[in-house]
Amino acid sequence: MVAAPGRTGTASRWLVTPDRLVGIGRVSARLALAGLLVAVLATAMFVPTAITPPEFLHDAIVATLRHGGDYYDAARDLLRTEPDARAARALPSTLAVVAAALPVWGLTALVAAGLTTLLWIGGLRLGALLARSAGALLIVSLLGFGIVATAALWLAAPHAAAAALLSAIAVVARARGRVTAAVAVACAAALIDPAALMTLAVMAAMALLDGDRREPLLWLVGLGIAALAFALHLHALRPTPAHATPLIADHAVARLIGAAFPDVPGAIAAPLVVLAAFGWATVTDPLGLRVVALLVASVALDSMLGWRSATLAIPLVAPGLALVPAAIATLARAALDRRRITVTRVTR
Repeated sequence: MVAAPGRTGTASRWLVTPDRLVGIGRVSARLALAGLLVAVLATAMFVPTAITPPEFLHDAIVATLRHGGDYYDAARDLLRTEPDARAARALPSTLAVVAAALPVWGLTALVAAGLTTLLWIGGLRLGALLARSAGALLIVSLLGFGIVATAALWLAAPHAAAAALLSAIAVVARARGRVTAAVAVACAAALIDPAALMTLAVMAAMALLDGDRREPLLWLVGLGIAALAFALHLHALRPTPAHATPLIADHAVARLIGAAFPDVPGAIAAPLVVLAAFGWATVTDPLGLRVVALLVASVALDSMLGWRSATLAIPLVAPGLALVPAAIATLARAALDRRRITVTRVTR
């Protein structure tokens, strides 16, 4: 009989459930720690930050609508001279119509209500991942930082910020058996910025991998509705010629880093993004893999059809840092483990 009991130790006391790394071998733990160190150092030295391009066309269209103009007439006129036409063409009329119908303070109140909703729902959902009150306070505080980053993004790119905010609410609000509301919120995000179609697609794929039969269908229905709306929008702008040269070159990873940790030096912000993704990847809660999948998909498919999707998951990047201590503790304990296997022979 072989007796080599595993110990969860610090990780189990920090997290409600042990992380995915519990039980990892000594060699694998050392390789994982070395790989993480290399990734952190490499991003600190070589990955820059970049700002998300401002949505100048959006502001011009809203001003036109407030003076009685038509959205598509104004969009066609502006797209003919807009250097960043490819990205501007991908943004439907939803947000511009709402912004034109509301006073400035009304739109500000609407955004504040959305950010507060994310803090409330996300705080309850993320706080439940940590076993200690200090851990719950840390992850909620980091969620607050993510919300501040989303508010800063709103000042430059309202569509991207609205998509990130609503996508984050959909991801944290999703629970087995309670999916309809999350699908509706993600669909609303995609109607504002079609980049959020990735949120619907990722959530459908993850539900399918979980083996659920009903949930993927709900996400696919939302995906179909939002995709149809986007197709109709593109059809309405089809005769308009697009400008050939983009105003600002696309750098998806750099824009993700710059938006997730605004005003933080790139040499610090880039490793923080790596660590946050690592933290989300190690937690056993289904939320972890969904956040990682959304992060990877949004960066990998950025600029497709003119979408700037790299910032889709920014409200949930910083909270991943609260999950890192348990993962590092698990790896360090496994890497330093010198226990021998005890063999006991039983004679009958």
